[in-house]
Amino acid sequence: MKPLLFIIIIILGITLVSCENKNTSQEYPYEAEVLGKNMDCGIYAIKFTNNLDQIQKIADTDSPSAIYIAKNLPAELQVEGLIIELNVRKIQGTELGVCTTMGPGYPWIYILSARKIE
Repeated sequence: MKPLLFIIIIILGITLVSCENKNTSQEYPYEAEVLGKNMDCGIYAIKFTNNLDQIQKIADTDSPSAIYIAKNLPAELQVEGLIIELNVRKIQGTELGVCTTMGPGYPWIYILSARKIE
């Protein structure tokens, strides 16, 4: 009985260790493309390329658009077409900027941290 239990534990251990662990960064869980300065608000806009359902929950919006106004985007990342990794939170009412409402309206998101994808 003991050898059978030992073999089962070894097989279980090998199975658990050999399972592929997808490396997802907790620090930068989202990817986006920098679209350029939004003409309506004068702040850079970004288009999320993954986890859009999570972003919609964070931003508390049901907008189907993947485009967001990116408050607090670091200056070195304000380059149109740049692909970035970032961490975000819901924007607070006091952080909202002034927009002319002359163009399409996009939801806002506050960037906690971001970096260029190498």
